[in-house]
Amino acid sequence: MAEKSYLAMDFGASTGRGILGGFDGKKLELKEIHRFRNYYVPVKGKFYWDIFRLYHEIESSVKKVVRLENGRGLCSIGIDTWGTDYGLLGADGQLLGNCRCMRNADGRYVEIIKKRISSKTLFKRTGIQTIYGNTLFQLFERMYDQESALNNAAHFLMLPELLAYFLTGQLHHEYTMATTSMMYDPISGDWDRELLTMLGLPAGFFSRILMPAEEKFDLLDEVQEEMGTKALVYVPVGTHDTASAVAAVPLQQREAFCSSGTWSLLGVEVPKPVITSEAYRANFSNEGTVDGGIRLLKNIMGMWILQQMMKEWERDSVVLSWSQVVQEAQKVPDFLAFIDVEQPEFYQAGHMIEKVRNFCRRTGQRIPESVGELAKCVYESLAMQYRKTLEELEGILGYRISALRIVGGGSQNHLLNQLTANAIRKPVYAGPIECACVGNILVQAMADNELGNLAQLRDVVRSSFTAETFEPENCRKWEEGYEAYMRVIGKRDMIKEREK
Repeated sequence: MAEKSYLAMDFGASTGRGILGGFDGKKLELKEIHRFRNYYVPVKGKFYWDIFRLYHEIESSVKKVVRLENGRGLCSIGIDTWGTDYGLLGADGQLLGNCRCMRNADGRYVEIIKKRISSKTLFKRTGIQTIYGNTLFQLFERMYDQESALNNAAHFLMLPELLAYFLTGQLHHEYTMATTSMMYDPISGDWDRELLTMLGLPAGFFSRILMPAEEKFDLLDEVQEEMGTKALVYVPVGTHDTASAVAAVPLQQREAFCSSGTWSLLGVEVPKPVITSEAYRANFSNEGTVDGGIRLLKNIMGMWILQQMMKEWERDSVVLSWSQVVQEAQKVPDFLAFIDVEQPEFYQAGHMIEKVRNFCRRTGQRIPESVGELAKCVYESLAMQYRKTLEELEGILGYRISALRIVGGGSQNHLLNQLTANAIRKPVYAGPIECACVGNILVQAMADNELGNLAQLRDVVRSSFTAETFEPENCRKWEEGYEAYMRVIGKRDMIKEREK
């Protein structure tokens, strides 16, 4: 590794990793130090994150670095996680209760809030699309149910800032993560305390909001001793994993990004929030970039649906790798069936195979039965949804998008990459895979004055990693497929109207 190295702790909803980045001033070299599973824990009808186990994985990663290189050259550590989830601290700084998982949300409390504040007003105030698991809705549920932890909370921290608090003892928020909460005002650049007060929520348990790489924090002496380090510091990077991932996307003019993992987050970078009627109707969000700009994007249900299916197959003693699922999907003819991956029914955990089959049944399609049929249905539906989202984005922006860059774990799926290129009729560039870790590490390098800005960061990405290109194929056939997909979406809308 290079003389200077930085440790990225990247926590996803299904896996986590500790990646060491060696940077020589021009190129970045990655070394996987630690990889582990992540999962929510169901207890008495609620889903929780085992936050202390996740903290332990940070300790394990640092200890492995120390054993590997005796800690030489390790400058700092950065943490990124998924958005919206959080922890509560009492006045004594102790964690109150367990950290809830967003997958608890079922929409009931969203409907209660709508009677007080419309979804359109919420979007105008926060720039965030309505998703059941948004932090605002999670906190409102606990307030509405008079949950004891919220009633006694003195401090609120999003998950990466909570983990950082365990390391440093310091309370702060980070801009990119704060923007995911639906409690942040992108115009004023601060928490929307008026909105919180309107909903009866605490408005005074927030700390200051920092920009990525703005400050460094020393680790607590007892933490340094436990880990075997002496001068390790914590750097607030883009603590929202998508913000870190997009920072490491070597975007060219008028290109879109898709951070593909449990969620598929598809969008573009813009200098300021786009809070228009068009953006609201298309259900887009305005989330922060590591340099203080905005990611105008849509949160699309990504590999989550298949992750849930794989759990069900595993319970039935059908244990498959991702590559085996892809192989089975490749055997299936095109356009057997589609689902609308944006439907709330696919957001919640459990019974995912039956949910997919029920959707196909309700919309008069052939019912996917086998592993390959179910997987192909999801992959093609995602590709079609990417096209629909890009077309909506072009309407909002007023210009044509030239290409899509897919990064993250999902960029390894060659089948989905090719299906996406076919559907959107544009080139798809895939990689880097560990994009969140790359962005995390290089923002640490910015804090260390090794890089000056986001443009220089992306120059390092271009010189360190190569992207794989997927060109559109069978365009005429896929145009017909897209028309069939839109007819299915139309049927779904008509069914909803009848059910009203």
